[in-house]
Amino acid sequence: MIDTIYFDNWNTLVQAPDLMRPGGSTERFHGYLESRGVDVPYGLLVEAYRLIARRLTREADADGYRELDYEKRIESVFAELGLEDANELARGAWRAYLDEWPRQTEFFPETPGMLESLRGRYKLGVITNYMEGHTCQLVFDKLGYRETFDSLVVSAEVGYRKPARVIFEQALRETGSRPENCVMVGDLYEADVVGANNMGMHSVLVDIYGSQHEHYGEATVAIPSIGEFPRALEKILSL
Repeated sequence: MIDTIYFDNWNTLVQAPDLMRPGGSTERFHGYLESRGVDVPYGLLVEAYRLIARRLTREADADGYRELDYEKRIESVFAELGLEDANELARGAWRAYLDEWPRQTEFFPETPGMLESLRGRYKLGVITNYMEGHTCQLVFDKLGYRETFDSLVVSAEVGYRKPARVIFEQALRETGSRPENCVMVGDLYEADVVGANNMGMHSVLVDIYGSQHEHYGEATVAIPSIGEFPRALEKILSL
């Protein structure tokens, strides 16, 4: 019996296309440096950022998918570029970047109606990988999540990212649910499908870019957008 549905947030329930597109973050960090009168070629910043981000992500993944310290990442990039006051610049660039998320995050058009159709019938939760707790809570407040969801779990507040078990276990405690009675809905194979499958939950892959076909067989159901979730839920209920 399905009694609980958990959703990823960005690129599942909500969108922030300009922030999430390739280069969205580095362009803003570069723009911040320019606003402070710091002249760094954009290509050099991108090259340093990619190398450092990959190394730090590998280290965090090897440590059980520990949450990443993004401000420290930016500071490391600025230091690698030889910038004076790398710490202060990183703090300012990070804050300016975070401030954009509540402004730019909006529901996908199908989301509000879909959620309303589920309210009262299922326990609802959000399990999201997001890099800073306070900013994520501002987004939740903007979109009225506290009136809709029974549980809101953010990786930055837990200290680990999906697919780590601990973040799913936190959600299960908050909703008082058993894994076999839960559905996890998200747009990333490794974070959402692998994480849910490892917990014994049903998994729905929302492949909004149509780029994860090779993983469709590992999800309980795969769909192209959140608007298709009611169809996916019907299929799961019929199993």
